[in-house]
Amino acid sequence: MTTPHSIPTSHPYRTENWARDIYPMPAFPMISVSDLAASSAWYQSTLGFADVFTMPGPGDKPILAHLRWCKWADVLLTQARTPLEPPRGTGITLNFMTFDVDALAARASAAGANILEGPQDRPWNARDVTIADPDGYRLNFTGPSASAKQVSFDEIVQRARNSTR
Repeated sequence: MTTPHSIPTSHPYRTENWARDIYPMPAFPMISVSDLAASSAWYQSTLGFADVFTMPGPGDKPILAHLRWCKWADVLLTQARTPLEPPRGTGITLNFMTFDVDALAARASAAGANILEGPQDRPWNARDVTIADPDGYRLNFTGPSASAKQVSFDEIVQRARNSTR
């Protein structure tokens, strides 16, 4: 089943051979990590990202990992050239869409991930969970809340607009 825009209804959504498709990306985050191999493995095993490609450097040690949550939601992990000083990523949260926030939170929690916030419902018809990656970067996974079936997003936006007048 797909939505009117032909987007699959589960996340991370996958179609045959999707993981290695290379396409121009209008924007993407590049995250400097302390241990590229370990971080790439964590993103894949704990959260379900797919490896599009990993670029080896000297001694076949990875220097770049191109990971994909779903089409058009890619991240590039790079090996930090100098030690990373905390706090990392202050003020920035990377956001990814999912349709089952609770299942993702349970998977991440079972793998020992640091759940920073949630899962919780938001007033804008969303339910989300915020997870810290191994270097402390904030990753937020958001999906429709149970109330999304009762009140449309357009109604939520109209309420917000009316409340600011």
